[in-house]
Amino acid sequence: MKNMRWAALFGLLVLGASGADRDQKADSVGQELLSSLGGPAAFEKARQFQFDFVVDREGKAIARFAHVWDRYTGDYRLTGSEKTGAPFMVYFNVNTKQGTALVNGRPAEPPRREELIRMSYERFINDSYWLLAPWKIFDPGVHLSYDGEKPCPNGGDCDILRLSFEEGVGLTPKDIYWLWISRPGRQMVAWQYVLGGAQEEPTTALWTNWKTFGGISLSLDKPISGRPVAIRFENVSVSPTRDDSLFVPPPAP
Repeated sequence: MKNMRWAALFGLLVLGASGADRDQKADSVGQELLSSLGGPAAFEKARQFQFDFVVDREGKAIARFAHVWDRYTGDYRLTGSEKTGAPFMVYFNVNTKQGTALVNGRPAEPPRREELIRMSYERFINDSYWLLAPWKIFDPGVHLSYDGEKPCPNGGDCDILRLSFEEGVGLTPKDIYWLWISRPGRQMVAWQYVLGGAQEEPTTALWTNWKTFGGISLSLDKPISGRPVAIRFENVSVSPTRDDSLFVPPPAP
């Protein structure tokens, strides 16, 4: 998944990028999509995000990671469990990639601390992209193009936006995504993706259960077509203010 580079003002970014090298149809659909989700002004007010990223297989949760993110400063907290079952907590900054980590309530020492911070940064990239991908279509280094129209999975017509990435953007710039945008209403109903430049059929995930938090709409359920797997988001909140206590590690025992 892509690096989370957030433009200060989406409107200025879109206008500044217009020209012969822009796909005007794609830009138009993309701006209508953002407007339907609450608009750039509402997103700019969204400072603190909290969410649990849950992976279900055959109806049972097989993985859960709890995220807290101060989008303004980059401060982050990730909690979860290792494959051994040991609980961990990682406090770091997504910009500096510096921080601290605890396993079983005890501070992790180098190099284990750095391994946990690196893993947490990768989870931030992946998990937040599954939640916030529509807001990243105008990021620097993202190539947005109109890829025609197709019948939506649940009826009606969809416009398809294709996302590709410049080298050096994010962790996996060879990924390609297709966003399915309903017409009318401009809701994202699904996406397809091929990761790492693989020569294979795209994976399809529906984007369902849209709800509004802090003035912006987010999809909470993403079942994977043809597989007994789904991505879910629980304990979601979006706030214009920061709760400092969430970013302070507990005292060492």
